[in-house]
Amino acid sequence: MRTTVEIPDELFRQAKARAALDGVPLKDMIAESLRRLLVDPRPAVPTAAPRRTQFPLIPADPGRPPLTRDTVRAAIERMDDEIDLHHAGPARH
Repeated sequence: MRTTVEIPDELFRQAKARAALDGVPLKDMIAESLRRLLVDPRPAVPTAAPRRTQFPLIPADPGRPPLTRDTVRAAIERMDDEIDLHHAGPARH
């Protein structure tokens, strides 16, 4: 069945992009979304505030400099180097 619906521009752009990324026609993605909604209806507007993501906290030692992007980047590079050494195994002569 053909029908016309009004969709906010930004929502349409997002849906069209997602359909393209998934490699499906937009009409098929919309139909599947409606099927899912009818099987598992949930309120369109959240009734409760979304849960906040809990990030791990890294305690700071007194007197030590704060973490910066540069110090984190350097630590990641050191870990990558250690992993590379571990995977290289013992040196063979």
